[in-house]
Amino acid sequence: MLKLVGSRFHFRRVVPTPLRPILGKSEIWISLGRAGKVEARRRAAELHGQMTDLFKGLYSVSGTQQPSETLTLSPSEIKEFMEAYGFKTEIDVYKGLIQRYEDIIKTQEVVRKSEVRAAETTAELKHQKTLIKHSEHLDILISGIYKIIEVSSDCQEQLLHSLRNAAQALQMTSAQKKALESEIERLHNTFITTVTKAIEAAASRPPSTAQSPGSEAKPPSTAESTATKPSPEAPSPVLLSTALKRFLNSKPAKSLETQRDTRRTAALFVQAFGDLPIRKVNGKVAGDFRDVLFSLPASHGKNRNLSFQEEIDRAASQDLPLLSAKTVKNHFMRLSSLWNDLLRRDMVEKNPWSGWDFNLTKQLSRRAWTQEEMNTLANTPWPINSISSETFRGIIMVAAYSGMRLGEISNLRNEDIKDVDGVPCFRICAHPEDNWSPKTEAGERLVPIHSTLLDWGLLTFRKTNQKYLFSDLKDSGDGDRGADFSRAFSRYKMAMDLPPAVTFHGFRHTVSTLLRNQDSDIREIWIDALLGHESSHRSQGATTYLSGIDLTNLQRTVEAIRYPAFHLERGL
Repeated sequence: MLKLVGSRFHFRRVVPTPLRPILGKSEIWISLGRAGKVEARRRAAELHGQMTDLFKGLYSVSGTQQPSETLTLSPSEIKEFMEAYGFKTEIDVYKGLIQRYEDIIKTQEVVRKSEVRAAETTAELKHQKTLIKHSEHLDILISGIYKIIEVSSDCQEQLLHSLRNAAQALQMTSAQKKALESEIERLHNTFITTVTKAIEAAASRPPSTAQSPGSEAKPPSTAESTATKPSPEAPSPVLLSTALKRFLNSKPAKSLETQRDTRRTAALFVQAFGDLPIRKVNGKVAGDFRDVLFSLPASHGKNRNLSFQEEIDRAASQDLPLLSAKTVKNHFMRLSSLWNDLLRRDMVEKNPWSGWDFNLTKQLSRRAWTQEEMNTLANTPWPINSISSETFRGIIMVAAYSGMRLGEISNLRNEDIKDVDGVPCFRICAHPEDNWSPKTEAGERLVPIHSTLLDWGLLTFRKTNQKYLFSDLKDSGDGDRGADFSRAFSRYKMAMDLPPAVTFHGFRHTVSTLLRNQDSDIREIWIDALLGHESSHRSQGATTYLSGIDLTNLQRTVEAIRYPAFHLERGL
């Protein structure tokens, strides 16, 4: 039987019960070293045949009844072994055979290790030859640059000489001569600086001193020995993808599954932030990646037609289940393992992936927009597409001053804007004929329209010949009228270089945060009623008489939404 223990395969064979007193063991275990699965099966098959022959021989000498197999060694062969090797009994003969088989296995393991070392040596030699070849090309390039410098220096001397002669011919005053010489000196310094930078850019790494076999070291030329060579620049930055390849190649003992998962995590990071140099990955970047992971839907990767940002926005707009804290923690552990290896090699200064707290019982909330991000949005024009700039501004303003979901905003009908007791309100309710309904039972509600929206002119969006308030949005059979806007908004955010974790749904969290942090006496139950949340207060009064909240209190709650500096111009 082939058995995997840790990262190594072992051969296991149960000793027949009658033979256990003779061998002194109930089963035989033999390590197959670091052989792969195919090689391990081949070796196990050989050992199985050898063990079978051994058991047959022991059955014959012990007089114990055995299965219906024939003996492998004849009495004459056993006698020859006893005479040739000085065995006293037949049992000693088979014990000697066992020892011989174990020696053969050890010899095979030594041969295998030698083959591995030979393969590694061959690969290293091939790598060194490649480095030598690249170094030779670099030496040729640098030699050409030095020749250019030499020729340029001659041209410069001629130019300086001509300028000095011109100055003498013109019989300039001493002040004029001094000014001209200063200009000549400035041009000279500029020329030297430019050429030096060109050399440093070409020689980003120093040429190798290794030489191909049979070649002789050439003495440096006079020009090279007298010229002052510029010091080479620091090595080019190591990208995450390059570091990952080195890390996996240096850990061949890692299982294929671990290597695959590590590549998948790194690909996820590159998809979110690009292939960054490893020294630019700091604690802020790690924290942003943590926010991004907690914003991804649990079904991420199953729909290959959606981009990375569209997946985040889809999860936010539809309130889909997100990645679990355990999954996010596993991504961080894989990157932390990579950074520990880089840290030991002095390729990075610290590990930004360690020390993070992961609460496995509660997921991270989708975060609100910061004031700086909202200012960026207000100052960035909406790109030209099927959704007009006017509709874009209207949807953003409603989200920012009500906390309504994108689905609720995009499905607002003109008839859903009503005056209730003299207060203009959005009436959010189900429309079965259009296959749309609020997300929860608490989602059916009245939302007083913020005075800022009224002053801004939101009610002018109503058109007599249109059904919906935002008529630019396309109807859909499944009630998802906001799908096109969600995709366009995702592209818009990426153009502004906003973090992937910032989504349209973040306006809802922004409103919730503003209301819960304001200094007035706005009650928690009013905020839940405004946002369409199930009440966080589970008392009998909250659950039974929630519908009795006075509209005046909801209006007070809406008017408490204030921004220090956020406004979208209405436009033409």
